[in-house]
Amino acid sequence: MAGPAELVEALSKATGVAKATVVDIDRRLVTAGLRTKGGRGLSAARMTALDAARLLTAIIGSPQANASAEAVNRYSETHVDRWRSSDGLFGAIEVNDLAALPVRHSFVDGLAALIASASNGALAAMTAASRKVWLPHIEVYAFTRATYGRIRFSGMPNGKAASVEYILARTPSGSAERNAPSRKKDTAADTAQGDLEQSRRVTERTILAVAELLREDT
Repeated sequence: MAGPAELVEALSKATGVAKATVVDIDRRLVTAGLRTKGGRGLSAARMTALDAARLLTAIIGSPQANASAEAVNRYSETHVDRWRSSDGLFGAIEVNDLAALPVRHSFVDGLAALIASASNGALAAMTAASRKVWLPHIEVYAFTRATYGRIRFSGMPNGKAASVEYILARTPSGSAERNAPSRKKDTAADTAQGDLEQSRRVTERTILAVAELLREDT
């Protein structure tokens, strides 16, 4: 398994984000208690799928490095939008460990489970069985200021697809709180930051690169 430096290097190469930026994001996650810490040498921190999911969430879900910890916290508070997600969530694609995720899980939970499955779980076994002739098509989306995420599978061997979408919890009035990119009412903080909203996407190239790094037999 990999240490922090290897994870930073892998995500920088896979996403194309400058290594210095990813290093800065990683440092901020450590400060916020959002990344496994360790010492040096044999006691150095070994990265987990959750560490990788949080770092990737920070990269795609924050507009600047100084907002990275806040982005991870926001996306950790999301839940599945069952109205917009596939029936059965990940169950349709027949990847057992993803299908076993509880209905009440967050975007970060889903991303961590995806990375773990591609590393040492059911998705890794499916890929190995195909002798890497087949690879899943995966798309992971996040917005940088609104809180809205999606994990989508297609091109599965059974011909099925799945899309699971994530939003923040709803307010008592029933309206979604900061969950959609088309918000009509801006707060003073949002106005100060400007009106620009971005969505960012990574694919199986990033997921499989991180999974390979974390694979226990490497």
